[in-house]
Amino acid sequence: TQQVNDTTATTSATVGAAHATLGPWRALGLVALYFVLQIAVALAWSLLARGLGAHAAILRQMGASGMLLLVLLAAAVPILLLVRTGWPRRWAAAALPGFGVRWPGWRWIGAGMLLAALLLPLVIGLNALLFPRAGVTQSVLLVFDQARVWMRVLLTALIVLLAPFVEELLFRGVLLAGFSERMPLRRAVALSVLLFAIAHLPDTGGHWQVLPGLIVLALGLSWLRLRSGSLLPGYAAHALYNASVLVLALSPMLRGSH
Repeated sequence: TQQVNDTTATTSATVGAAHATLGPWRALGLVALYFVLQIAVALAWSLLARGLGAHAAILRQMGASGMLLLVLLAAAVPILLLVRTGWPRRWAAAALPGFGVRWPGWRWIGAGMLLAALLLPLVIGLNALLFPRAGVTQSVLLVFDQARVWMRVLLTALIVLLAPFVEELLFRGVLLAGFSERMPLRRAVALSVLLFAIAHLPDTGGHWQVLPGLIVLALGLSWLRLRSGSLLPGYAAHALYNASVLVLALSPMLRGSH
């Protein structure tokens, strides 16, 4: 009986350890799932709008802003639940391979916002130097221009508050943690930074010239994660960066409305 109990306990411990492991491939799978969900929801929206024909009045009224809202929510919520429930012990762990979702103190939050303020002109300057032609954020302008006021408020909240948190959790939390289990820290940071930059290319129309600016931003966010032991300073920086870029992108439209 004792031998059976020992075997059962060993098996349970093995299963628990396997469930707690992450590794680079599983981390990559979670990141890929996030973007696959976005694509799948966007395709489903388009197919449904075409299939319903004249009965798709609600979808047409919501327009591109409604689709973007649904895409962001439908991708973010499952990923957050999956990461939170799948690796609960890593969630608030400061050191890698933890995810660092913990309060670091106001000093580090301020440092994150200061870093964002310093990085913003540098990234914009790099983009202007390498890609002087306007139009990278044209899709955002079109979505907001056609949206109603309440939809603009919701989209702003998602772009500034929700999307940065999910991206920080995936790239500076899950991906960096998974990579660090199998490779030196510098290589793990370099790969996570590069993948972060590449993942944002579709948002800019696939223009490779924006890669240096995105890499600089990701390096700053990674530095915050490693030095503070928390994901939240990078989240604060990312949120402020998104808010600033959104204001700059929409400022022509806002001036035109007055």
